[in-house]
Amino acid sequence: MRCAIVEAVLLAAGEGSRLRPFTADKPKPMIRAANKPILQYAVESLVANGVRDITIVVGYQRERVQSHFGDGRKHGARISYAFQSALTGTARALTTASRPAEPFLALGGDNVVDAELIAAALSAPKREPALVVHRSRTPTRYGVATLDGDRLLALEEKPAHARSEWVSTGVYVLTPELYDEAAELARAGEGGLPDVLERALARGMRVHVVRSESLWSDAVYPWDLLRVHADLLRAHPPPPLDAPGVHAEAPVRVGDECIVGPGTTLAAGTCIGHNVVIGPNCVLENCVVYDDVQIAAGSILRNTIVGAGTRIGARFTALSGRCEVQLTDGWHHLEDFGAIIGEDCRVGGASTLLPGSIIGNHVQVAPGRTLHANVPDRSHVL
Repeated sequence: MRCAIVEAVLLAAGEGSRLRPFTADKPKPMIRAANKPILQYAVESLVANGVRDITIVVGYQRERVQSHFGDGRKHGARISYAFQSALTGTARALTTASRPAEPFLALGGDNVVDAELIAAALSAPKREPALVVHRSRTPTRYGVATLDGDRLLALEEKPAHARSEWVSTGVYVLTPELYDEAAELARAGEGGLPDVLERALARGMRVHVVRSESLWSDAVYPWDLLRVHADLLRAHPPPPLDAPGVHAEAPVRVGDECIVGPGTTLAAGTCIGHNVVIGPNCVLENCVVYDDVQIAAGSILRNTIVGAGTRIGARFTALSGRCEVQLTDGWHHLEDFGAIIGEDCRVGGASTLLPGSIIGNHVQVAPGRTLHANVPDRSHVL
């Protein structure tokens, strides 16, 4: 029997600090993917499945979420908000929302999900708690599920060695009793929703597992946004681009009010925001370009993300290749990555970014410079 779920709690309070520079003034769920906020995919997928009563738990930069979604009417939903002041785990996040009287959906607002994955969650039988799992090529990055048929045996967060290729999507069907379990963990100042399930399993409760290979994509680090966009373009390919003199290799998405100059190549996986100007004879391969960007003639960008409002001079190059990138949590080895350019930057013509460069927000780079470094926000590179 299909779950009669009418209510959902969306967890969207976190900052996403590892995704800087793009979360400097917005929470991770409000980063845009294929020209809409990541959180909007969850809202639309819930509504498509008849789940319209949605509580969004907000925290960091909460006004960005609330101003976009309002009361939910324009998205076909009835949205209310709960505020998480201390970002101390998903158990506390859940229990800032009111206790539901019936089984409900709980999910993170920082993952792209589609309606088919939500439908899978709603296919869970009777009134059992359930977890949606997804096959992953890199399971040790996630909570790894040990399964016995359609039953969850264990959930281990980021193990050194994975026992399974199935990982938690962070999409749960929970009961009011498990809400109470989360509240107990929150009062103790510890734990998240995976711990809630572990405690339920320890008591002998049956937790149902729903396997899904529908769209589920997450970004932990800035370069992950390239994969998120590619996943979206593959799952929901846009119509072919009709722009005279422009060579576009499907799938490519170009937003509204854009100008792409003749002789420019947009290779597969490239996603362009709204009000973007790209000059003639440019090459963009597997790139994400956000709104209001200008890229002058003869520029070449590969595996690169350009933040909103940035201006790039002529004959700019962002090279891609094997590189080591340093973030606050350590060094990361990437096999083929270009660069990150933050929002509202000014990059002079004939400049070159070597693989692994990360340029912060509001940075100015003089013409003709070659960079291979992390450049902090508001820097001037002369």
